[in-house]
Amino acid sequence: MNTLTANIFVFFFLLTSSVSFGQDYPWEFKKESDGIQVYTRDIANSNLKALKIIMEVDISVNAIMGLLMNTKSYTKWVYKCSHANPVKISSTLNTIDYFQIDFPWPFSDRDLYTQTLTSIDPETGVITSSSTGMADYGPERPGFVRVPTHFNQWIITPVSDTKTHIEYFLQSTPGGSIPNWLVNLAADQGPIKSMKGFLSLVNTTPYAESVEWLTESTKTPTPQKQK
Repeated sequence: MNTLTANIFVFFFLLTSSVSFGQDYPWEFKKESDGIQVYTRDIANSNLKALKIIMEVDISVNAIMGLLMNTKSYTKWVYKCSHANPVKISSTLNTIDYFQIDFPWPFSDRDLYTQTLTSIDPETGVITSSSTGMADYGPERPGFVRVPTHFNQWIITPVSDTKTHIEYFLQSTPGGSIPNWLVNLAADQGPIKSMKGFLSLVNTTPYAESVEWLTESTKTPTPQKQK
């Protein structure tokens, strides 16, 4: 993740969660760019919005997961992410990571710890990777505001050996004194930039040549998918 510019203040990135996705509200289509569809919806008792991205790409699941599981690569494609590093790797399917997000002056930069749980449906091959913010994990750092709540989820469905359907969900609260309307302004812009960065990087070495991303035999329970 990089930093949100003057008109983009949301951390759009990857993360089974206690955060509700506002199930009572319908998704509203916002925009489409190069096959990347962006939807938002209201959240109960909040002025912020949840986000959904849908796209189908001519890229293998192995290549996608090879990049997605490489935390250090996030500074190269997640919009405004200035630092990304693994903290604890219990297995390929269960990790804790730390991120810093560069916000423009006069706002303080944000930081975030997440736990990511990934599972594979043995019948369909569908991969679900869910990341939840851990606001109380790790020390607070001077100059950073800890992101209080964060959840994101990737649902990756193989269509063929070389084509993949992707759904991405995000609900995040940046914390601090940033106007909600300004945060929501980013909801249909930041994700496009991140996803285009992801798709550009995933087609390069070594990701494009990935033949196997999963090196662990232990599977975690399948998280409930967002709708």
